[in-house]
Amino acid sequence: MKLFSILLVLILSLKSCGDVSNSNNSEKLSGEFHIVTLKENSNLPDNLTINFDTETKKISGFSGCNNFFGGFTLEDGVLSFGQMGSTRKMCFSEANNIESEILKALSEINGFSFKDNALQLKTNDTILITAKQ
Repeated sequence: MKLFSILLVLILSLKSCGDVSNSNNSEKLSGEFHIVTLKENSNLPDNLTINFDTETKKISGFSGCNNFFGGFTLEDGVLSFGQMGSTRKMCFSEANNIESEILKALSEINGFSFKDNALQLKTNDTILITAKQ
């Protein structure tokens, strides 16, 4: 019975060491990331970015046509973004579509994780945006 208890504690300890804990990853959530997938679309322009300033709790980036900016909160592993603002350049429809999808995804995000050195922005367990530094 003692052996079983020790094994159970060991297994639970190892499981908690995975990439799920956002408290260990919150310091990684700083700096500029390049968006490589949006939902399941990986055919994106190379210049899409998202920048986290963890000191000021501000976010900014380039969404295909315009620059965007806003604030974010990270409490108890829950990531959320405030109202986003953006510049107002006129762009072609494809750039506008990508931009709309990025801003919509940001409004739905409630969590994040890191896998293979990539930031995964999620709503519940669904990955909406993947970005790399």
